[in-house]
This record gives sequence, structure tokens and C-alpha cells, in this order.
Amino acid sequence: MLNKEEFINIMTGLSDMFNKPTSEFILDVYYESLHNYTADQVKQAVFKCLKNYKYATLPKPADILEYLEGTRDDKALIAWLQAKEAISKGGYYASIVFKDPIIAHCINELGGWQAFCCAEISELPFIEKRFMDMYRVLAKREVKDNIKLIGFIELQNGEKGYQDKILEPIKIGFEEEIKQIT
Repeated sequence: MLNKEEFINIMTGLSDMFNKPTSEFILDVYYESLHNYTADQVKQAVFKCLKNYKYATLPKPADILEYLEGTRDDKALIAWLQAKEAISKGGYYASIVFKDPIIAHCINELGGWQAFCCAEISELPFIEKRFMDMYRVLAKREVKDNIKLIGFIELQNGEKGYQDKILEPIKIGFEEEIKQIT
């Protein structure tokens, strides 16, 4: 996490480059936007932003965040790739949990997990477009509630009362957390 002192050093340098004085309000807005990242991540994003920056004004928080997180289109594409990964790892039969809760909501809007897995190959370009459009819309709303997508095995075993035969869901997008643990 970015501490205030590191943040003020970054912002002081940035505002000096653009001859732009900063107020406490401006510092608060930038800090609130960037405080979830490390000082190194913010510095790298600022360097990349400045390297490609086309304006004579101080980069806005959204400009810097774009280099930290990517654009909505970038995120939608990554989400689509994770949805396809889930199909290849577990498919129709497995239950799935995505780290990014928006993915599950998009799949539910497109008919649910099992229907999503059974789509014809010829339908995929249309499903991809609808998925990515839905993702961009839901990303603006900051969906936070994560839901499990129920696969065929869990559905059948649950209906028949075989709760002990329900497997753990496959987790998609949690690779960073797994790497940190090992």
C-alpha cells in the first residue's frame, strides 16, 4: 500500500514537471484513487503515462489508473479469456468461482453457466461481443458480490441429497494469490 509520504514525493515531482501547484483537495483525490497500489507500482504507472502522454496538463488519476489496471476494454478481454479458460478447465460439469465477480454476473445474464458452456462454436463471436459489452456496463457499477456458477454435477448431487459428493468449485483468476502463498 502506498503511504502518504511516498505519495507526496511522487505528486510533488509530477506537479513540478507540469508547473502545476497542488492543493490538499487535489492530493486527496489522487491519493484516494491510487492508495491501493505500492509506491513502485504508482511510479511505474506514472513513468509509462508520461512516456505516452500527449497533453500539457497534469495527468488525471484516471490516466494513471489506466496504466495500473488497463482500460475497460482490456479488462473485458481478460474476463472473456478467463470465462473461456473456465470452460476448458471444468466446463458444463464443474462449478466455477471467478476472482472477478463481474464475470459470473455476465455469464448469468447470458443464460447461466451450463448454457454458456453449451454454446455452439458459430455463436461464440456474438456471445463474446455481448459478454464484453455486458462486462463494460457492469464494471461501471462496481459489482462486488461474488457468486458461484453451479455446474451439472453439483446441481444433480444437490437435488438428490448427495451433499457430500459435491466437489469444490474450480477457481479462476486466483493465480496471483496462489503464487504469493508458495
